[in-house]
Amino acid sequence: MSFPLKRSAAAVATAVLGVVLAATGGQAHASLTTTAQAAPRASALGDSTSQVDRLWALEGDEQTVKAGQQVPVRLKVRAVNANHKPVEGATITFSTPGPGLKFPNGDDDTTVTTDKDGYATAPVLKATGQPGADLVTAHAGSKAQVAFEITIS
Repeated sequence: MSFPLKRSAAAVATAVLGVVLAATGGQAHASLTTTAQAAPRASALGDSTSQVDRLWALEGDEQTVKAGQQVPVRLKVRAVNANHKPVEGATITFSTPGPGLKFPNGDDDTTVTTDKDGYATAPVLKATGQPGADLVTAHAGSKAQVAFEITIS
């Protein structure tokens, strides 16, 4: 699975759903949160997640890793607002929807806060699943999302 440099949220969601369905034998459960519902939550958290307009994948896309090994390059994103300025203090959630990749302690999800330049780097991932393409998403609220492809060999 290969993605163009700029990925729309719809393309990412479609790709994620395809990976989840393939990894779970066609069974997946979804929940929908509208932008109107998500924005107050970000404000209630006291962070600047609601200001993020776009996420850019900077490091870690299109990697290959052997099963049982750590992914060589940590995933890194940059959060920017509508004026393309970095957003500090935004909560970025990295998620591994398939069974092949895990964050420390075996977690499927982890959150990282952006620094003063809008950068967020995920913890090290480990390839725990069967060989094949896997996907990791990063999102800031419900508005900005990007995906990383990692192949387990």
